[in-house]
Amino acid sequence: MNARTIYCLILVILTQSCVHQRCYENRDCPYPKECTLGRCEYKCTDDSACGIGFKCVNYECEPAPNENEEQEKKPLNCPEEMVPVAEVFCIDRFEASRPDATETSTGSDSSRALSARGVLPWQAPSNEVAEAACAASNKRLCTAQEWELACTGPDKTIYGYGNSYDPLICNGIETFGRDGYHLLPTGSLADCTNEWGVFDINGNLWERTAGGSDKTVRGGAYNCIDSETLHRCDYVPGDWDPSALGFRCCLTPKSASDGGVP
Repeated sequence: MNARTIYCLILVILTQSCVHQRCYENRDCPYPKECTLGRCEYKCTDDSACGIGFKCVNYECEPAPNENEEQEKKPLNCPEEMVPVAEVFCIDRFEASRPDATETSTGSDSSRALSARGVLPWQAPSNEVAEAACAASNKRLCTAQEWELACTGPDKTIYGYGNSYDPLICNGIETFGRDGYHLLPTGSLADCTNEWGVFDINGNLWERTAGGSDKTVRGGAYNCIDSETLHRCDYVPGDWDPSALGFRCCLTPKSASDGGVP
């Protein structure tokens, strides 16, 4: 075996084992893989990757309602400021805000996170701050699987409101013109919701998810230069750090009749 042949064999081995195709969005990957932090990966390969209340079906995390027959007959009982999603968990109607937030101020009281209409949402500087704020309200930061299900709705649409991008429905860079984009109080745009009843999950602020980072936020924000792409429910920055980062909280009630107490 000559040196050239040996070189070619080594090159083939390295190409197959060490080099991975980089992706930038889901369409760069063969279905059912998705672009995750620049790599084409399955969303899940077993139930453990999906978290409580979900199971892995055909590499997708699907909601798995409580198997107790009595509980299945009753709707999930969420706190008033939250809505049920697929009868599996509760999620805040609105992006998290501070207790003293107003229509014109984000407030300064960082003791806990609220879900309230008509106030400027909280731009949390880190996942740790968001997690602590949710915990102080007896909730938790939503997982990536919960967030995406809450965004895509029961019909699994591309945006919370449907499959076609509309710059006027949710708060993006084109909503008020590219010279007038700005953050809005929660729930300001009545149509920026879906069948679950979750508001502003696309646009306004990016939203943090449990175990994530600044690069794994979701939903886009008011200042995204390409809102049509970045507001998609399945878009994750991966290799860049966006600004305007918010969050919202989730909750898994112990049962359908316990009033949403964790």
